[in-house]
Amino acid sequence: MIVGKPKTPTPVFSDEMRYIVINPTWNVPESIVENELEPKTGGKLSKLRARGYKVTYRNGRAIVQQPPGEKNALGRVKFVFPNDLLVYMHDTPQKKLFAQAKRAFSHGCVRVQDPFKLAEEVVGSPDYDEKRLRALIGKKEHRINLAKPIPVHIQYFTAVVDDDGALKLYDDLYGYSAKVREALAL
Repeated sequence: MIVGKPKTPTPVFSDEMRYIVINPTWNVPESIVENELEPKTGGKLSKLRARGYKVTYRNGRAIVQQPPGEKNALGRVKFVFPNDLLVYMHDTPQKKLFAQAKRAFSHGCVRVQDPFKLAEEVVGSPDYDEKRLRALIGKKEHRINLAKPIPVHIQYFTAVVDDDGALKLYDDLYGYSAKVREALAL
């Protein structure tokens, strides 16, 4: 999995996954438009059209969308658990990032390495095996509602006990464990 960068951490929360989308459109969050895309284009978001983005304006605000396709930042599959944080799990066209030992590259969403395998498990229907899901790849969005919502818990652990009973420690990427130690005066 790939998680949020230290400056854009993946939040800790729980919700319910309700559906998946094959060939998702990326509705670029306002924060990314303002903090990244506007500076990169010199404030001329219309330049993004040459890169395949759709740019419209509503009430003076830019709405930027990236249509489905092989370069879409969400990849080919999005796992949706509707939340106010605009966080979900999704595929990525940047598969090479999974080879990195440290995987903090996102804006807060969780990128999954084998999205079609996960989609098959999540949908849990013989009508939607991995082969059938991959056959839906194209330019049109396909929403697949789950028969039952699946609880999703985004958690953050820096210490775990493995199957052999040994303690494994991981980097405190977001500084949460340091804050807990400080609060407990440890």
